[in-house]
Amino acid sequence: MAQDESEPSRLRGPPPGATAPPEHVNKPQIYEIFHSPKSESRVDGPTEGQANPSPPSIKEGIQSIKSDDFLSVHKIPCARQGFMTGIASGAVVGMGRYLKGGPVPKAANWAFGAFFIGCIAQWEYCRAQRSNERAAIARVVEVMDRKQAEKKAKAVEEARLKEEAAERARQEAVARRSWYKFW
Repeated sequence: MAQDESEPSRLRGPPPGATAPPEHVNKPQIYEIFHSPKSESRVDGPTEGQANPSPPSIKEGIQSIKSDDFLSVHKIPCARQGFMTGIASGAVVGMGRYLKGGPVPKAANWAFGAFFIGCIAQWEYCRAQRSNERAAIARVVEVMDRKQAEKKAKAVEEARLKEEAAERARQEAVARRSWYKFW
């Protein structure tokens, strides 16, 4: 049966016996918010009466940069690795170019280019690793939650079977009683 396009699609829950993913999987954290008063409504997306808003302008992006942002670069994930790789690659390429007989300005240009490329390459590699690790952790959490639910269901089933066996044994004991008494 096809759904009407005007009717919103209904989300189905997990299959029987499976558990829904924990809350932290469905609600990712947002780490960056532009501090411009105009862009606060853009963070949540369009409202009912509002059309798709235009993307933030370069001016708004530049206005959102604070001086404290430069003092906390070391707290950004993957920044340290990126800078260290960029510094090392810039030093190696710049020194290699200088020792090969190139002039100092040309060696400095090569060093800066290698620094820039090394930083970006390591940054992207690190971010991809972190993304893969986050996905793997989400899968592990999901599997652990499912196993806990299965373990709980198994314990409930064992308790039910034990109770049924006790009830059956009690009924058999009642049935085995003799219909007569000696005294």
